[in-house]
Amino acid sequence: MSRSVFAVLAGILLCFAGTLAMAADNIKGVRSDDPQMIAAIEKARATLPKFFDALARPKPNQTGFVLKVAFRRGDEVEHIWVADLNLAGKKPRCVIADEPRMKGLRFMRQVSFDAADITDWMYIEDRRLVGGYTTRLLRERMSPEERKQLDASVPYKF
Repeated sequence: MSRSVFAVLAGILLCFAGTLAMAADNIKGVRSDDPQMIAAIEKARATLPKFFDALARPKPNQTGFVLKVAFRRGDEVEHIWVADLNLAGKKPRCVIADEPRMKGLRFMRQVSFDAADITDWMYIEDRRLVGGYTTRLLRERMSPEERKQLDASVPYKF
């Protein structure tokens, strides 16, 4: 496969993964001391081996592998979905799959992150969301109408 064809395919996958994540998380901010969100992040971190196992050996019915990473600038923290993961080096690298609000970060830009800053993970298997613990919590907090709109906007089931 030529390099340009591979780049186009990777871009399509990245946009697909980013769209999935952004649609699920397009919601108001959450307080850093929110006990339910802290529990969701802890569950995501505790189950990271499941994500990495699937990422290392994806089945044909598994797609859209993304992580959510907390990026910090001073007192500001933004949790952002990232894709196109490269875990081979000393510091993991990825591509921003969300439209960040934090200055200095841009959609589709490659960045590095610390593994300790991972706050969630997700992928799609047989059109069902696997992982996505913070996303599931945010969905639970939506009104029935918002939930209905979200469910209609993503190509997977919760």
